[in-house]
Amino acid sequence: MERVIFHIDMDAFFSSIEQLSNPRLMGKPVIVCGDPDSRSVVATASYEARKYGLKSGMPIGQAKKLCPGGIYIIGNPKKYVYTSVQILKVLREFTSFVEPFSVDEAFLEFHDIGFVGALEVAREVKAKIRTTFGLTCSIGVGANKIVSKMASDLDKPDGLTIIKEGEFLDFFGDREVRVLWGIGEKTELKLASLGIRTVGDLAVFPEKTLRRIFGEYGSYLKQTANGIDDSPVVPYYEGIEPKSIGHEYTLGFDTSDKRYLLSMLLRLCEQVGRRMRREGYLCDTVTVKIRYADFKTLTRQRKLSDPIERDDIVFHTARSLFLGNYNGDKIRLLGVSVSGLIKKADLLIDPIFDIDKRHSSCVHVVDSNNPAVYINKRSARIAGIYLGICLNKILKIQIFSTHYW
Repeated sequence: MERVIFHIDMDAFFSSIEQLSNPRLMGKPVIVCGDPDSRSVVATASYEARKYGLKSGMPIGQAKKLCPGGIYIIGNPKKYVYTSVQILKVLREFTSFVEPFSVDEAFLEFHDIGFVGALEVAREVKAKIRTTFGLTCSIGVGANKIVSKMASDLDKPDGLTIIKEGEFLDFFGDREVRVLWGIGEKTELKLASLGIRTVGDLAVFPEKTLRRIFGEYGSYLKQTANGIDDSPVVPYYEGIEPKSIGHEYTLGFDTSDKRYLLSMLLRLCEQVGRRMRREGYLCDTVTVKIRYADFKTLTRQRKLSDPIERDDIVFHTARSLFLGNYNGDKIRLLGVSVSGLIKKADLLIDPIFDIDKRHSSCVHVVDSNNPAVYINKRSARIAGIYLGICLNKILKIQIFSTHYW
């Protein structure tokens, strides 16, 4: 059956909710951010503020220079998530295939309307959201996720664009290759070195050559440039396994103090490890993100020999990546993430004979506010024995310390 995909993109979601909450903000440049007096960034700017050149991710200092008369509001995530959940419930009235893409985006899949009926249904969706929440959205309609996602960006705010099969290059063929979903600055530069500057150039470029240069990613580039995508829409009530777990932190000041940076890296690794254990995952890849004061961003990753959930291994890997790639300049942001996630419950290993499991028993004591509730006597004995071993080797591992180096 003919598949039709909608991409719903809420317009200036956070700032629009703030304007609805306070009618005095209507028609004014509203910027939702962290603490406006600190080093936060713009989360969302209303369309009145975007006229001044403001955009998501822009430092607040720069935003204030461009829009000194803007109204800067500390974001309220609970309010935005609540509204997002309510919107998902409304979207379920149109189809059971609803997949959240972010807090303000979602994919909808239809099998019984075709492109003939898509226009009418899309208008109904927009009207329902407007009357129920007082918010506007832009909708892109296509035969797959990539086409619909890109279509929703063509006419904002409150837009509606339908791209039928075979029309993708008519809309995007002459556009710069960076408009394609998933292509960043480095890939764009590498494609430019091959003489590929537009989506149309990439669409006709030999796939064999792309695969030789980019590997499997080369096939993805070729397919994307031709508007080809067979990824399914996964209903949110079926659940989607996370692909990574990570934390990042914008420092209170730009610094090149290596000891301070390593302590912050450790803090991030501990947070990541705690989340892995709480959600029941192991990881096999560690990634470090470094953003310098000039906003140049570097990411490096390393694959581990075995899946783990241990903070100390995550930290030692992250520390090695950091020290091996840090150029000494002042840093603005640090991030740590883990990927290659595996459900811990899927691994059948006796914790008595597995050193990582014994380590985990001890670490879970630290994670828990009331250890007695979460571990039995046998686990407590194992934790105590293993802690004694670790204390004898305290220069290598310090389980209850805030420093591992």
